[in-house]
Amino acid sequence: MYMPFTEAIPSNDVVSLEDRPHQIGELAEKFGITLRTIRFYEERGLIAPRRISARTRLYDIDDVARLSLIVALRRYGVSVDAIADLLATRDTKGTDAFLPMLAAVLTTRLSEMATEITEARRLHAGLDAWIADLNIAS
Repeated sequence: MYMPFTEAIPSNDVVSLEDRPHQIGELAEKFGITLRTIRFYEERGLIAPRRISARTRLYDIDDVARLSLIVALRRYGVSVDAIADLLATRDTKGTDAFLPMLAAVLTTRLSEMATEITEARRLHAGLDAWIADLNIAS
């Protein structure tokens, strides 16, 4: 069963562009990321735009959808290595293998975030106490 990448991410994270080739600068602006970030994803093999010259890449609508998934996953703190594994699974084994793996990665990230929130609250309380001590001393 084929499913577009954009159906695997929250609708508020989907970037829609018309179905035509796009250049890297246009995508960087639309996604709010740097050219270097897009090039890094290409170097890692996460995206593979068509090259029309040594300096010009063209991204078709499938590349844009794939980049949309990558950007959304990075915003939620999923590692580039985990994203590479997800995309490799989707590319080689299809959607039926990809979706459960995506759910597992997101569940793990949610658990990590809960731990990070707990630690941030502890640090917040510590800073409050430190500031209170400094105010008393002055």
